[in-house]
Order: sequence, then C-alpha cells, then structure tokens
Amino acid sequence: MSPTSRPATGASLSAARRSREVADTVGGPVVDVLVVGLGATGAGAALDAAARGLSVAAVDAHDLAFGTSRWSSKLIHGGLRYLASGQLDVAHESAVERGVLMERTAPHLVRAQPFVL
Repeated sequence: MSPTSRPATGASLSAARRSREVADTVGGPVVDVLVVGLGATGAGAALDAAARGLSVAAVDAHDLAFGTSRWSSKLIHGGLRYLASGQLDVAHESAVERGVLMERTAPHLVRAQPFVL
C-alpha cells in the first residue's frame, strides 16, 4: 500500500471489524496474559507483559482513547502537589517513580519539562 492509498475495505477501526476480530479469536491460541480494560493502567500492563516476552491478549469494551485516559494531561508529575498537604512520603515516592520512568522504563516518552511557579 502506498502512503497515499487508502487501506483495504474493512481495514480501519470500526465496531464491525472489532466484532469480526473477536469472533475470529474464539477457540484461538492460549495466551500467557489477558488484559481486560485498556486505559492507561491496562495498556501499560499489556505493554510491560509483551516487553517481557509474554503473549498478550488485550480487550476493552470501547474503542481506543475512549475513557478517562483520553483526557489525561499526559504529565508525569514528581509529587510537588503532595508537598502542599504535607504528604512528604507520597511526594518522595512520586519523585522516585518519575525518575524510574525517565531513566529506565520509558526514557523515549518521558522528559523533564521546565515551568514557572
């Protein structure tokens, strides 16, 4: 398919395609992990399992970017908001987890963003 041509009929995401593909999987291969719900947490769990070499099946009741995760700010905060309420332990944990994302888990997706207070 050339960059300017359209995909074959039925190749785009649609309710009909989703139904057809679900029906095709009945009686299909056994997988290591089944992820139900593909919001930020479910999609992350599916990605992590696949990255570890496990076979993954992932299902959701709706289409891509349908629910709460779609409205996310896409910001990985470092716990600053918890300092205002004196939750130092939670602020520290958030900062540590942000560091893990930036350095190990997803350095290609997460970067520091300067801002003014």
